[in-house]
Amino acid sequence: MAYSPRTNGLGNSAAYQVSGKPFLNTEAAPASGGTAKEVAFPSVTKQIVVVNNGATGKNIKVAFSAAGVGNAKHFLLAPVVDGGQPLVLDVKCTSIFFRGTDGSATPSVSIYASLTSIPPTECYNNWAGTSGV
Repeated sequence: MAYSPRTNGLGNSAAYQVSGKPFLNTEAAPASGGTAKEVAFPSVTKQIVVVNNGATGKNIKVAFSAAGVGNAKHFLLAPVVDGGQPLVLDVKCTSIFFRGTDGSATPSVSIYASLTSIPPTECYNNWAGTSGV
């Protein structure tokens, strides 16, 4: 029987045991009436850190789908200036969505992700449509 090496996929624990490839991005969060901003990652994540750099009282919603930002399936993140802590997520996903909670403000959001070598096609549709997303 010929040797067939295993491909790197969601169930491959070695992809999560090594240090991840860094990904950094800072974006302005759309105001509450706008469409949620998506940050797509070039490969499946190992960890994501989200920081709200906005002004006092300018919270943001963070979710794993655009629909999650609009309903109760999101995290509410206060700005660092108000004592808000970075949101640290140990998750495997291919994108994250965020939007401001104020109708006029567009707070700055910094995102760090630790990336695996797993291609984004392995995490079809970023879990959208599953319970809790």
